[in-house]
Amino acid sequence: MERKGMTDREVYPALCITAAILAVGYLLWRDILGSPTISGCWIWANFHVYCPGCGGTRALEALFRGQLLRAFYFHPAVPVIVGAAGTYLLSQTIWRLRGRRGWVLHYDPCWPLMLVGLLLANCAVRNILWLGFGIPL
Repeated sequence: MERKGMTDREVYPALCITAAILAVGYLLWRDILGSPTISGCWIWANFHVYCPGCGGTRALEALFRGQLLRAFYFHPAVPVIVGAAGTYLLSQTIWRLRGRRGWVLHYDPCWPLMLVGLLLANCAVRNILWLGFGIPL
């Protein structure tokens, strides 16, 4: 039997488990560890160029504070991922609770490619602004 790729059957439970682990991890970091500082980017510290993930932690912190525009400024992929994953999980959950009736957002295999494209575009823009024009972000 030929495997065609991931479907909602695999993605939905995996995303539910991932969201639960991230939520517990955040609560442990905040409540048990007392919100310790997070080290900076190793690539930035050693090479003074932005990596594809640079700004992601600051974007997450801004989202936790409800600062959506600030999160987009720090790293546009973070609010996009959180919004898309949240919409997917919510629509899938409601759809399953309603007996698989109504509107639902289904997983599309192009999503990971779009995410990689967004990460690379963010990295390219940041490095062009920094290395080409001296504008740090």
